[in-house]
Amino acid sequence: DWFNRLASGGLDQRWRRRAVKESRLTAGMRVLDVCTGTGDLALRCARHLTGSGLIAGADFNQAMLRGAQTKHGGRDGTIRWVCADAQALPFRSGSFDRVVIGFSTRNLSDLRAGVQEMVRLLKAGGRLVILETGSPSNPVVRAGYWVFLMTVARAIGGLLTGRLWPFTYFAQSVKGFLSPPQVVSLLTSCGTSTRYLPLSWGLASLYIAEKDGSQDHSAAD
Repeated sequence: DWFNRLASGGLDQRWRRRAVKESRLTAGMRVLDVCTGTGDLALRCARHLTGSGLIAGADFNQAMLRGAQTKHGGRDGTIRWVCADAQALPFRSGSFDRVVIGFSTRNLSDLRAGVQEMVRLLKAGGRLVILETGSPSNPVVRAGYWVFLMTVARAIGGLLTGRLWPFTYFAQSVKGFLSPPQVVSLLTSCGTSTRYLPLSWGLASLYIAEKDGSQDHSAAD
């Protein structure tokens, strides 16, 4: 969490607020936060729903989930923390009105399978909101961003944790991820209508994908 705050200059919180806003949550909705980590997005969604509906925060890392539970503190019963693989989630098809994921799609071992799984869980007309690191369109800004990731961001991570390899991976995964048009194409091919919003000059990317209402969600897994 400290790395996210420092490496983004606090912008990551603004980006999460925008993701929740674009989710267009309303009272009583069922929301799934995939790869919830320490629960930032799930907790923001819970505050927005003010005690109504249900939020599931799923992650396969037990230590991350313990961090999320500590943040949550059991303040209300709207959030359920679930240890699960993002590519094989233990929920019925069409179970959720909204699915959100923050800064984790590039970590999926099979991106298409992960996206298909998230779309499967949405009700017809439901919305998938993906917040991910960006690819600035301006070549000068983009080059500066890559240099920042490999130098300043790695140094911050190393100072905070004493380890460099996770932040080297972070920088490489950001640089090697799909371009925004490629992500939109993937989401569209998985049965959604998708739009892309660049945030902060493209330093972050927001994808809003609405599931095709004609799809059949009767299967129960």
